[in-house]
Amino acid sequence: MLNREIPFRPKLEGDFRIRFYNAVSSITEQTSLFEIEQIANDEIRWVQDECTYNLEQRKKYRAIWMLFRDLTRASWKACYRDGVLYMSLPSLNGANFHDSSSPEVKSLLRKWMSESRHERLVSYTDFIQRMERKNSSGHSIDELIADGQELSNRLRKAKDGAIDISEAVKPYLQLVVENERDEYTGIKTSEIWRYFRLTWSTPAETTPGRTMQYLIRDAAHPMHAVMGIASLENCAVQITCRDDFIGWNQKAFIDRITKLNSEQARAEFDRLLNYIEVGISGIDYEELCTQATVDNPTDEDIQQLLDIATSAEQRRQELLKKGVIDGIDEEDKSDLGSISKETEDALYRRKRAEQLGRLLMAKKELLAVYRSEDFNSIWVEFCNSEVGNSSIRTALVAQKTQHIGSSLMELNVCGAIPPYNEILGGKLVALLALSPQVIHDYKERYSNKASMIASRLKGEDVVRPADLVYVGTTSLYYVGSSQYNRLKIPGSIFNDDYDVVWKKLGMTIGYGTMHISKATTLSLTEATSEGFTRINHVFGEGASPKMRLLTMAIRELLESTNEDSKDFSKHAMSRIVYGACLAKNTVQYLMGEADKPDYYTDVSKYQEGTQKIIDYWTNRWLKSRLNFEPIYQRIRDFDKKNLMVGYQINDDERWKFEKLEEVPQMPANDENKVGLQFVRDFYRGMSAYADHIAPKLLTGIHLKTKLDDAVLNAARSGKDVVLTGNPGDGKTHIIRMLKDQLEKLAVPMVIELDASTLSDEEIYSHWEQAHKDGKAFIIAINAAVLYSVYKSHPAFGSVKNAYGQMADAIVFHKKDIDTSSLVVFDLSKREALTPEILSQAILKMTDESHYSECRSCPLRSNCVVHKNRALLRNDLFQQRLGLVLERVSLRGYHATIREIQSFISYLIFGDRSCKQLNQTAGNSEYDLVNLIYSGKGALFDEIGKAIDPVNISHPIWDERILLNDIDSNSWIEGFEVPAEAIAYDNEDLFNLRKRQFFFF
Repeated sequence: MLNREIPFRPKLEGDFRIRFYNAVSSITEQTSLFEIEQIANDEIRWVQDECTYNLEQRKKYRAIWMLFRDLTRASWKACYRDGVLYMSLPSLNGANFHDSSSPEVKSLLRKWMSESRHERLVSYTDFIQRMERKNSSGHSIDELIADGQELSNRLRKAKDGAIDISEAVKPYLQLVVENERDEYTGIKTSEIWRYFRLTWSTPAETTPGRTMQYLIRDAAHPMHAVMGIASLENCAVQITCRDDFIGWNQKAFIDRITKLNSEQARAEFDRLLNYIEVGISGIDYEELCTQATVDNPTDEDIQQLLDIATSAEQRRQELLKKGVIDGIDEEDKSDLGSISKETEDALYRRKRAEQLGRLLMAKKELLAVYRSEDFNSIWVEFCNSEVGNSSIRTALVAQKTQHIGSSLMELNVCGAIPPYNEILGGKLVALLALSPQVIHDYKERYSNKASMIASRLKGEDVVRPADLVYVGTTSLYYVGSSQYNRLKIPGSIFNDDYDVVWKKLGMTIGYGTMHISKATTLSLTEATSEGFTRINHVFGEGASPKMRLLTMAIRELLESTNEDSKDFSKHAMSRIVYGACLAKNTVQYLMGEADKPDYYTDVSKYQEGTQKIIDYWTNRWLKSRLNFEPIYQRIRDFDKKNLMVGYQINDDERWKFEKLEEVPQMPANDENKVGLQFVRDFYRGMSAYADHIAPKLLTGIHLKTKLDDAVLNAARSGKDVVLTGNPGDGKTHIIRMLKDQLEKLAVPMVIELDASTLSDEEIYSHWEQAHKDGKAFIIAINAAVLYSVYKSHPAFGSVKNAYGQMADAIVFHKKDIDTSSLVVFDLSKREALTPEILSQAILKMTDESHYSECRSCPLRSNCVVHKNRALLRNDLFQQRLGLVLERVSLRGYHATIREIQSFISYLIFGDRSCKQLNQTAGNSEYDLVNLIYSGKGALFDEIGKAIDPVNISHPIWDERILLNDIDSNSWIEGFEVPAEAIAYDNEDLFNLRKRQFFFF
């Protein structure tokens, strides 16, 4: 059975996005897991070992492939279809898997977890090796593992009646105390527990909060071998079936109260309001709002609190960034973890404002109904409304908060250590987790301990009753039998009729992080950190750090809805949820209907009570197990080496996570205006000014036109030549390019390259002197300067003639223009936006001669400069770009040669240094077709107004572009064709593809 299909769309850009979709396009329903794994491994290897550009995208690319690989390992099915990679999660809890003999399913589940477990073992290598060699007292951990032959002999004696069964195995419960050492080996009990935890098939995870760890020891063994281990930790806040059972789930609560009469319902509303008042009393709101606001909240008051929460979270993010950049002094560190006290303050200011805002919203809505004269007729409708659901949920959460961290614990580690598993040691551990000794130890450890989160919310120590009334757990596997099946502590052993039962409450939906490997976790952290750690292992920040990281990473790395993001946090490893009530009035106590728990036995006599449970296990489970003959041989065959984890670490498979770094051969920028730096500087730089350019470089970008010949012919006939126009038209450039040829003519002449360097008087005197000397005068002069000289010397014939030709360049009636002695070339009238000039400018500026220094660059093969050079030279691209520029010209805009060259420079480089080119290569922002519309300047503004494919709608082609229903042969040669259909809400990608479709 498969769940719904979810599109797996990574938030990659450019080359990385294209590469991803081209890689997954071969995945079909028939593609094996091995083949998918190979594809993922190849891409991970490429981005780690071969890819040398765009570090940010590399990090995302690796993280996405690692996440994808973990999902497929956790039985997510992948299938590329119609341009979309679909993922679907199979349910391993269907009818086909209910058979208790399902070793293949358990084997599959173990396989999913094996890599994460091995990574954890590798990280503990030093610890494991230390534990397995003899310490200063001459002991090692293997002495605490029972010898199979020795245990089998004891059990056989009990079976044969040679010894009493109570002498064959003598279990007892030992609480792990920090720094306490085992009296038999001298090893710390905490390290003993940690070592045996590493033998589990599930990877070990640490979580902040309350923890009770236990060793179950066998006093009948010479060294008191470890029979099993247990750990109780803070419960998960949200387990639906548990909350249904207790009464904390609003749906179950509403289903129950809507069956009541109005009088009973009013009492329930009264209780809900009391929950809210208790919740409010747990918050220090002095700096957030007034008492009047708390008494009678308005919508404005509540919004203000939510705004405060938003501001506090922004402040927290800023402080986290600052902590990474500046570091945190030891005296400024918070007690919670690796954050500053100021960051902690921001965190709890946000939490106070958020919680108070929710509580006041619920209070306002509940009071409106509770106080209404129409209560009897409106309360049911309110309960079934969205507002009613939200208000009731908030009240119930407030009540849950009073107990979730103090009255409930989760048995997250529970099992036997081989060879004791053969005598149902796991059931013994599960029973002892409910023993009066555990209740007693919990109260002893935490009765005077302030609640960390509650105390910070309140602004003072909050010590809640350490009365443990509920223990929950989940089976390791959904399929097959469980050690919790039919397991209970019968009340009869305490002369009571109350049984403490491991009750099956329901099942999880396979939601969690067990299927996410440590390597993937580190990669996700790297890809989403933005240079600072947003997910900290700080108690009070929320759900487990790994779950928060997974949720955040899916949101940031995938284009998915909130519902899809939640589903990607699922795996097929559903588990059965069990719960045990340690008090006869557990539910009433947790719902606030009872002031103190009524335990199933006298906890003050906890040692006696715990021994009764051990005796019950011995007589109920161990005695019957001794009649099962195969266990004796299996126990004798047990080899300690198979359990010791040091033998399970494969040195050949050791994997060390290596962060991706900038490539070591990152190119330096050449600040000398030569080569590619010369071309780069045409955009908003000095390269476009001919008087600053060396002749050799100037020759490399010169655009030869008919104007060159016209100037030479005029000069050859002895005429004065005036090149005028606007700044940037190329006047000085042309004269500099023709200077050698002009000087070789058999005509004496004076050449002024740039009139802007001379005063009006100097221009006049130089011109007049040339005529006195019998020489022609050749000058590059801006129109405004020519006009100024004319105004100063209107009687000077040459200036008057030059100005007249410029002013009358376009006439609408017959008028004689005297060009016998002087010719004016007005470049402002020259049309530069022609296909010929564009093509020649591109050829000149992309010529290999400008990029000689790139030949020795090790990063050249992936450099976008050379990719853009090739695309710019394409005939179709030039044709389409020519159409755009023609439309610009038709709109009346006059572009200069300098603007054309600046425009082409921007298309090649995107105004980026070599280092920036490497860092941003592949980003959609810098795709060639986007650069056409993103530069700064008048020409870019006009291009945007002329033709932009983004603004042109064509229903048929738009649909085909979205669906990627375009013949791959229709694109230009060398252009990478994406294999992706575009999501309808991805406007940026759609716009990019429309532009690519037009130009390529």
